[in-house]
Amino acid sequence: MGAGSTFGPPAHMAAFTDVDERWGPLAKLAGQWAGDQGRDFSYSYSAEADTENLYREEITFDPFGPVDNGPQQLFALDYRMKAWRLGADDFFHMEVGYWQWEPATNILTRCFMVPRSTTIIASGTAEANAEKFSLAAELGSETNGVLQNAYLHGGAAKTVAYELDVDLSGGQFTYKEDTVLEMTAHGGGAMHHTDANTLQKV
Repeated sequence: MGAGSTFGPPAHMAAFTDVDERWGPLAKLAGQWAGDQGRDFSYSYSAEADTENLYREEITFDPFGPVDNGPQQLFALDYRMKAWRLGADDFFHMEVGYWQWEPATNILTRCFMVPRSTTIIASGTAEANAEKFSLAAELGSETNGVLQNAYLHGGAAKTVAYELDVDLSGGQFTYKEDTVLEMTAHGGGAMHHTDANTLQKV
């Protein structure tokens, strides 16, 4: 996809140190992270088989807010990520989006888009001081759902569900995610595209 490092902190946003307890569980995420323990299990069109790839990634979480939707108030992180296969100079994946926390309801939301033209809004609940939480989305939901272009939705790689588990204990950022795809290459059956990594603040 291209070369280069992650996006730097946008000048118009708050400094990482400006985040406080109003961001709930997301306060621990604010900042820049890097990790090289990534494992990606996905279908490879070149190999015509499911393969595992090792990767490193860098993520920036920039706090902003509050965001007011009338009486609803959200505290958010601008989220930008790039990933490289180990030993490669060009990144093979990137994501942009937002993580949001609503203190009044304890609802966490992650909305993001990947370049293959898929957008996901995944939500879950957690206490304000939680270090572990899970988010989920499924195709067809009007609130925690999936949108994708016509080619993917037509069967090439239709995303039907997404789950994310996050662990922020010990000052680390560990995640495991499972994107369930219905793929022509799998005879139309479900394929679990999984990613996992542990990152450290930099």
